[in-house]
This record gives sequence, structure tokens and C-alpha cells, in this order.
Amino acid sequence: MHLLHTTTKKLEEFVNPPEYAILSHRWREEEVLFTDIHQEYVKGMKGYAKVKGCCEQARRDGYQYVWIDTCCIDKNSSAALAEAINSMFTWYENAQVCYVYLDDVADNGDPKIESAFAKSEWFARGWTLQELIAPTSLFFFDSRWREIGSKNSLAGLLSSITRVHADVLTRVNAGSDKLMATRVSFSVATKMSWAAGRRTTRPEDRAYSLMGIFKVHMPVIYGEGVKNAFFRLQLEIMRTSHDQSIFAWSNPVAGGHKEGTWPFALYPDYFAKSGNVEVVPSDQWIRYSQKFIGPDIPRLDFAATNDGLDISLPLRPLVHESDEFIALLSCRRRVSDGDYHLVGIRLRRSVANAERYERIDDHTLEDIVDTRKEFKVKQIHISYPLLSDSSHVSFFSTSTSLFIQNIGVEEHGFSVIDMDTAPSCDLQTHDSDFVLQMRRPYQLSKPLQDFKGSHHLPLTVDSSWLASFTYHNSTTKEQFVVTVGVSWVRDGGPWLRITSDKPPDQLSRLKIDWTSYRLEAGKKVTASVKNGGHASAGKKRSMMFDRYSVNITVYGGL
Repeated sequence: MHLLHTTTKKLEEFVNPPEYAILSHRWREEEVLFTDIHQEYVKGMKGYAKVKGCCEQARRDGYQYVWIDTCCIDKNSSAALAEAINSMFTWYENAQVCYVYLDDVADNGDPKIESAFAKSEWFARGWTLQELIAPTSLFFFDSRWREIGSKNSLAGLLSSITRVHADVLTRVNAGSDKLMATRVSFSVATKMSWAAGRRTTRPEDRAYSLMGIFKVHMPVIYGEGVKNAFFRLQLEIMRTSHDQSIFAWSNPVAGGHKEGTWPFALYPDYFAKSGNVEVVPSDQWIRYSQKFIGPDIPRLDFAATNDGLDISLPLRPLVHESDEFIALLSCRRRVSDGDYHLVGIRLRRSVANAERYERIDDHTLEDIVDTRKEFKVKQIHISYPLLSDSSHVSFFSTSTSLFIQNIGVEEHGFSVIDMDTAPSCDLQTHDSDFVLQMRRPYQLSKPLQDFKGSHHLPLTVDSSWLASFTYHNSTTKEQFVVTVGVSWVRDGGPWLRITSDKPPDQLSRLKIDWTSYRLEAGKKVTASVKNGGHASAGKKRSMMFDRYSVNITVYGGL
């Protein structure tokens, strides 16, 4: 990591850093960045006063080094940025002291719930949640660098403002683990509730800023959107936890409750009312199940698939609704001192005579008082909603990547002379290969031929074109076009087609029929173009000698 020397104002890089102070603040205009800090003009930037104030405070406290996110991260390096985001919580946790600089608080007087301190924008931001929780020693300062108070001395007020339990802030009962209170004693749902309502400048940061709190790491993919980033975060949490409170969320938007929805929350805001949800310890849950539900013990493990969630849950039919059920989660709400209600969600059987369900009535969580009758443990699949043939909805994974590897193309005299991409797709080139990343669903509002490059496709409202590549042989004047896209209908997915595009001045020997081939997650399909033959795909491809191949592998959940 890079640290800023408090006297020289120079950056130094460390593998094993010395003691340092760390700054938490709001980004404003003309922040001093990594590329600015060593330049002569830096002292004239608006953000330099904050850097100078932080260094002066650190020197008074006896520290030679500080870490400030604006100037200590090389944001021009994607690797450095990814490392910083994945390491941020640890860096704040390991700092000897954290200074919270509140530039919108001009008075360091007695802070209270209606004060400027409590109304500071700092408390509404996404990244500042972990910056509040991680450091052991934390002090607040007003806009003139006058001390307001410490995290310990203000723990009660901070808990009222942020909903973070005071024990987390003061490390009560933490023992040797600084964060035992956050990692063990509080449920996934409770920790998610702390993030509800917080904002970030980049939407994906709503998920990325929570990685440290849940002690998980994952790739940083700006452009994937908040929904997909938050979905990936939940998958990572599930890899190391069987805490079923991750499903104890409720949609804050009313309406359309009988429509099937996802088993996973789309945003942290869905956990806003889950702050009092606790996990039932595994041994207690097993004993409870055997005593009140039946001899079948629910499995504690569960797993996400590319179609939903495999999980073992006790189910009870709703009255007069044979295809609707209440599913009991192994978590509970504290309704009063010593009094708890178990928590349930509503499911509907989505396929007749099958253990396939979808969540409904997602605006509420069920309080279950009596479980001594009618619940039966089942191994079920909670699917993503089934789509009708006329539905046009978002493709499930907005971070799906298509890796296109060209084999046997250049050696036969072909090169790509034209590349067109749809607005929903990012294109990167690596040598002679291509990587396409779908940023977000792209729904058609007008015929496909209105889009640039889409003349390579037959008209269809069921498919969305992503990219097309025109291969040309400058000697033979032959051409063929590879087009890839996404089908939005039920059971659809990425597809590729090969079509011919003959020059007007002569007939081409390249005989190509379009080929359509459905791709599956993690699978590879080879589509071949033959000199004098036909296009084919998969195992049916010809073994003719002159073959120009395009191999496409799909990575990511579909």
C-alpha cells in the first residue's frame, strides 16, 4: 500500500506498513489524486487543505504516515484499484487511528440527534459504513479540524443515527477478534440493514463497500450495475455461511405481490426492516425441528444455481391455497425481551407436481408463532421467475462475458475489417481475440434493422443483437460475418450466427448458411466456415481441410 509522509507530503510504498493514521471523509471538488500529489500545482487545489489538515493532526498524534484514499490509490491502474477496494476494510481496521473529517459541520459543540453532526452527509454514504465499523480508535473533527468526540464516547448517538449496535462500535464482547461482534453475533440481515438507504456515487459500490463487513472478496466490475454486483456479493457470503437470514428481506415497493420474484434481494434497501432478525444457532435449529416439526432434519447447506436456489426448508400450505406455502427460515425476530417469533417467506409452486417454487408476496416477512403442526421439511428449488413466451424481461446475469477466440482465420488470409456493437455491450480486444461484456439488458423498442450492424440478422423481437464481426480475405475478396446476441424468451441465452456477405463485383466460393447455436454457461462451441462448404456447429461440423473457425466460450452465470 502507499502511505503519505506527513512532513514531506511524498508517497512511499510498503509491503509491511509502519504505524499510520487513516482519513475518512466526503469527496468534494478538486480532490488531490495520486497523479497530483507530487506536482507543484497541488497546493493550489481545493482538496489540498484537507490533506494538509490530516497530516498536521497525525503529526500531533505522533504518526509519520497517513493513508488518504484520494491520493494513496492509483486509480489509473485497474489492479491497484481492485486491490484497494478488496483491502479497504483491512486497511481501516489496521490503522492506529482514524480521523473522520466532516466538512459540512462547522460547530464542534455538544452533538445530539438534531445537531449538524447527526445530519452530516457522511452518515448517508456507502463507504463510510465500513470506515465507521472497522477502526478501533476513531475521532470526529469539524470543518476547522476541531475534535467533536470519539467513536466510544459517542457510541449511543452513533447507534441512533446509523442503526449499528453500540456493541459493534465499542467492541464489547469482541475478545481477541476485533470484529467478532460484526462477524458472528449479528446476522447477515442485520448487517445488511445497516447499509439500507446509504448512497454511493458509482452504483456498484453499494455492494463493493460491504465486502469487508462480510469478510468476502470478489472481482470489481464497474459497469455491471448494482443489481448484479449485489447478487454476486450475496453469492460470496453464501459460500462461507449458512445464515438463512440472507433471505429475510422484504421489498419496500408495494404492488404486484403475487408475481414471482427472485429468492435474492436486489438492493441493500430490501433489508431496511430486518435489523431485528437474528440467526437461530444450528444446534438449536436441529433440536427445535426434531421437537416441533418432525423427524426429518432440515439440511443446513444451500446453494445457488444458474436457475435459482437449492435449499431444505419446512413448508406449510396456506389456508385454501394448495399451491402457496409458508417456508420457515432458521432465523427469528426479537419482538420483546426474551420473546421471539420465527421468520418465514411465502412461496408458490411454479411447476405442477414438482418441488419447484418461486417467492411471492415479497413485500412482507411472516412472523411464525406456532410451528407445531402442518410444517413438513422438503428439499426444494426456489427458481427465478418463469417467463411466458410473450415476456420480454431482463436477461438474468448482466455481467455475462463472451470470449471469442479466432482459430485458423489469419493463416487463411482472413482479418476482421468491421466490428459493430450494440449499446448494451462493451468490446475489448486481446491480440486477435475479443471479449464482449453485457453491461445491462437491452430491450428492443423498434425493429432490429434500425440498429447499426443489425442487417446481419433476420427480424425477430425475441433476440437482441450484441455484436457483429466482418471477416474479409483481401486476396479472394471472400467475407463472412459472425454475429452474437442474447435471446430473451424462456430458456433462451446467448447465441451466435454466421452469415455470408458477398461483395457485389464477383461471386464468392465461400458457401455459408447461417448457423444458430445456443450457448450454455462455461461451455464452448466451435462454429466453422468452410471454403466451398457450409457453416455448421458443434459435433456436426465437417472435417474438410479448408476451415476457418471461431470458438466462443461463455463465462459467468446465465
